[in-house]
Amino acid sequence: MLRLVQYTLLLVTLVLLLFPIYYMLATSVMTLDEFLRVPPRLVPGNLNFDNYPFMVRRWNYLPGLFNTIMIAGLSALGATLLGGMAAYSFSRATFAGKALMYSLLVASIAVPAMVTLGPIFITYFEIGLLDTRHGIILVYLAGGLPLAVLVLFTYYNSIPRELDDAAAIDGCGWFGTLFRVILPIALPGAFVTFLLLLIAGWNEFLFAFVLTVRPEIRVLTLRLLEVPSGTNIMQVPYDLYAVGGVLVLLPLVPLLFRVQRQLVTGITFGAVKE
Repeated sequence: MLRLVQYTLLLVTLVLLLFPIYYMLATSVMTLDEFLRVPPRLVPGNLNFDNYPFMVRRWNYLPGLFNTIMIAGLSALGATLLGGMAAYSFSRATFAGKALMYSLLVASIAVPAMVTLGPIFITYFEIGLLDTRHGIILVYLAGGLPLAVLVLFTYYNSIPRELDDAAAIDGCGWFGTLFRVILPIALPGAFVTFLLLLIAGWNEFLFAFVLTVRPEIRVLTLRLLEVPSGTNIMQVPYDLYAVGGVLVLLPLVPLLFRVQRQLVTGITFGAVKE
């Protein structure tokens, strides 16, 4: 009986999670007239794929995809590297105020983005980083550092300190121990951290909306606001919005399917001590 309840709850959860994605996919291959029918149809009558080449061509999909990959990827990579070094310092070094600094850094995850948006905008306007790719990369990188530190700090604590001592005896300094001994062992954790930050940067909207103006540097999530009109400019092109949502999601799907085993391994690594 308990197993039946568990499977039922799991099935309900999967339906709630997957139905919006399914409906977006179904809408993307419907005509707008079919989508606007009452009652709504959950299964498209005639598959219509004409909107996909239209969106790729008129929406300038490839430049937006390039911006998204570069901004999300570089910020995730930078946050993983810098967060890894900071987490190693918190894990191994001893200095005054370490506990307080770590607590404040982790607590900054709870700070709403709207609180920091205004100061960041004013600062960027003053120093000339507004509406630049490297400016938005720095924002994403800074926003991802607390999460990177939190995740990698746990991984480093699960690694025996005797390895640090052995590396020191062999002549490794701080950076040598970290990059040649500790980080390779904690590679699953670094991989998971990078993926989480990549997905967060891929889906981010608020900072990209406020800090960028030029279409040529905008990311895909933001460019959903610029979906071209269909044949009738008086109607909201819900079918084109659905196609845009699919095109935003599409590059991440094969990546997540390819690395799902490593992702699960990385998440559970160090969760249980022997």
